[in-house]
Amino acid sequence: MRTYDHHLTHAASACYSSGLNTAACAILDGYGEGMAYQSYLFQDNTLAPISNSLPKYSAQSASLGNFYMQICKLCGFGLFHGEEWKVMGLASYGKLDQKVYELLSPLICVEGLDLVQPDIATSIAIYQELANYRHQPGQSYLNVADLAFTAQQVFSERVYEYLSALHAVTKLDSVVLGGGCLLNSATNGKITEHTPFKHAHVFCAPGDDGNSVGAALLAYYQDHPNDNTTRALQSPYLGSSVSTKHRQTLQQFCPTAQTVEHTTVAKLAANFLAQGKIIGWMQGRAEFGPRALGNRSILADPRSESVKDRINAEIKFREAFRPFAPSILSDYGQDYFEDYQDSPYMERTLRFKPSVITKIPGVVHVDGTGRLQTVKREWNPLYYDLIAEFYRLTGIPLVLNTSFNVMGKPIIHSIEDALAVFYTSGLDVLIIENIVIEKNKP
Repeated sequence: MRTYDHHLTHAASACYSSGLNTAACAILDGYGEGMAYQSYLFQDNTLAPISNSLPKYSAQSASLGNFYMQICKLCGFGLFHGEEWKVMGLASYGKLDQKVYELLSPLICVEGLDLVQPDIATSIAIYQELANYRHQPGQSYLNVADLAFTAQQVFSERVYEYLSALHAVTKLDSVVLGGGCLLNSATNGKITEHTPFKHAHVFCAPGDDGNSVGAALLAYYQDHPNDNTTRALQSPYLGSSVSTKHRQTLQQFCPTAQTVEHTTVAKLAANFLAQGKIIGWMQGRAEFGPRALGNRSILADPRSESVKDRINAEIKFREAFRPFAPSILSDYGQDYFEDYQDSPYMERTLRFKPSVITKIPGVVHVDGTGRLQTVKREWNPLYYDLIAEFYRLTGIPLVLNTSFNVMGKPIIHSIEDALAVFYTSGLDVLIIENIVIEKNKP
């Protein structure tokens, strides 16, 4: 049996999937094997740790992941339920609170390539004072939007400070990033703006789920030491697919199911979207990682002003402040986003250009941003064709995309999961491979 260091597996999954030959690498997470961060130099398919000095005034290294978890708790969200993303969504409704900023800032600091925190007594005293700002039962979450905004600001500043220190050591143009903290798309979208790095890559599963891929890649290169091939960007579609047996069962128990030609599925789906219908979309192999990237997705027309409220209230059953992502054809990214960067795994948030906001209100968050997914034909041909057909019909080269699940449940895995969400929510159409089910169709 082989074993690998926790942060090394994070680095392997990130670097070996990047398509880069040389890059700096930063791993920032909650905790793993005594550390919550580590930096590496990636060159010629080799990962070399960059040594960290010992913290100067703390008995323990600080953790950006733990910092964000505490903010999640203060905002009234679950610590271990994947609700950190709610903080990001809520933050856009707030503004900087200077007093909260002054309280939060000392809790985590950057010293070279170290993250440090004050002594335990000081930290406890700060969190006790922060408790005065916490969400109260029965209170609107918007009451803590300023707390969320300010915490997001401090978190992002520390990430940029750490990466700037890493650049000072490596002098490289590209950085590869991993660890659960890099699921913070709002921070990711501004890395090239607020650090000297010109290019940033984040793996489709930067959290601990991606460590299995990292371990497998480390074992491969251990067994093939002469393989120095630079890999292209890796596909996230590594999960299970729909079996023929299950498709037959679907047709048997859904008498209104219609089987269409595979070549017409994208066109049919685009027509449904253009008519304002919301689709449950299950195609090919499932995505690896926390984002639905066009194979296990709920899709809708981004031109609708009411579609966000409808999906949150009738389909996802989640808070009204949660935004939805745009999946955009890569050729049109620069037309819709300021300082456009490819985002193949929906891993970064960018600002929409003011001129397009009124065209696509369904995917524009309250602060004028969107956590985008770049779509290229070579990455996902069917999904690309669907969006291209929607563009032909409407003049809009993007669709609203959110994960095919309801709040608190995993993304659908089986046909039974898909049917359960379809028949117990406000979805209008379910498309599984080339089988189409319309709700209330005779």
